[in-house]
Amino acid sequence: MKRLFLLLFVFACVSCSADKKQKDRQAIEQMEIETISDVKVISYEKADSLINRYLDYVKNYPEDSLCATYLYRAADVYANTKRCLDAIKTYDRLIAEYPNDEYVELAYFLKGVVYSQTCLNKEKASESFELFISKYPNSKRVAEARVLLMMDTMKDEMDLIRQFEQKNQ
Repeated sequence: MKRLFLLLFVFACVSCSADKKQKDRQAIEQMEIETISDVKVISYEKADSLINRYLDYVKNYPEDSLCATYLYRAADVYANTKRCLDAIKTYDRLIAEYPNDEYVELAYFLKGVVYSQTCLNKEKASESFELFISKYPNSKRVAEARVLLMMDTMKDEMDLIRQFEQKNQ
């Protein structure tokens, strides 16, 4: 009898946990719709709430298959709300905690983009693009990384135009 009661108790606990996890996912999906529905204007308050939901989910369910996705999305929201260092830290966390996830390659690439376009730190952008190219030499994003790297080293747009003209002669 005690075993039956114990089994029922364990089953109830697991069910409650699964229900909470599902409710957390649904809350995140609803917040994404509310926050990102109008791409022209992102509400900082809603963005913060969404980021907190993503990070809470990762904290509460670190083994879940959505964790890397949610870290990637949190970094993206940080970048789109001009919080460059938070975006970089979140990409770094994604890389460190989920090194085999499909988003890791993209995180390395986007670190360069965020450094370049959000942080306006050309030196860090160059370092990030170089690291990305060395880690993923066969990536479909290598050509784009090289162009962005070249653009970051240019003094002005005319420099870039001259380089393209020289390559095409």
